[in-house]
Amino acid sequence: MRNWLRMLKRHFGITAPHVAVRAALPWYWELARLLLLLLVGYAVAYWQFVGRHTHPFDKLAEQKLEDVQSMQAKVVHLESQLQVSAAAQGDLTKEMASMQDENMRMKEDVAFYKSILNEGGTIGVPKIYSVKLSKGAHSGEYQYQILLVQSGRHDKLIQGGLQLVLNGTQDGKPMVYRVEPEGQQKVIKVNFKYYQRIEGSFSVPSQEGAQTLQVQYVATGGTQPTLTQTADLPN
Repeated sequence: MRNWLRMLKRHFGITAPHVAVRAALPWYWELARLLLLLLVGYAVAYWQFVGRHTHPFDKLAEQKLEDVQSMQAKVVHLESQLQVSAAAQGDLTKEMASMQDENMRMKEDVAFYKSILNEGGTIGVPKIYSVKLSKGAHSGEYQYQILLVQSGRHDKLIQGGLQLVLNGTQDGKPMVYRVEPEGQQKVIKVNFKYYQRIEGSFSVPSQEGAQTLQVQYVATGGTQPTLTQTADLPN
């Protein structure tokens, strides 16, 4: 009994341990703390949910981006191939046109040499075989190629001169203009037995309304042309 009373005095007497007394928090602070805990939990759950569900979409977007970049690279490659093909086709077209021109020139040369070799029994006479004109590098400049042959027997020299005459209109009136080839006299010397090629260039003043070029051959000792041939000036 004494022991029991002694124990009661120890716990509830003057010598009993001190007890800390805390003031109770208002109810709204408890509610605020509860709401804060709920918000934190919701944020953590939302972040986990979004991270778990957007990860596959991120991979899909990256894959689509890689596909687009790959397609762009293929398109650039195809465009480059098309440009190369177009350039090659253009070069091939030019080469074919050049070969056709060369083939035409070879045919003309064959016909020309055949006409020379076919002497026949007639007396040799000069002939203007062809007159070709082309535009020069500068405005009003033209280049000419004239081919003279001797048809029949080639038993004599053909000697004389060529004159180049421009014909056209100026102010509504006929115009005749004697051409002076560059680097040559107005009369081009002719001296051949089988054939002679004559090449050169001339310029036409801008105010002259020239339309055609007439080639005139005058034999040595003569005063009037015995052969003439006219060609249109190229536009």
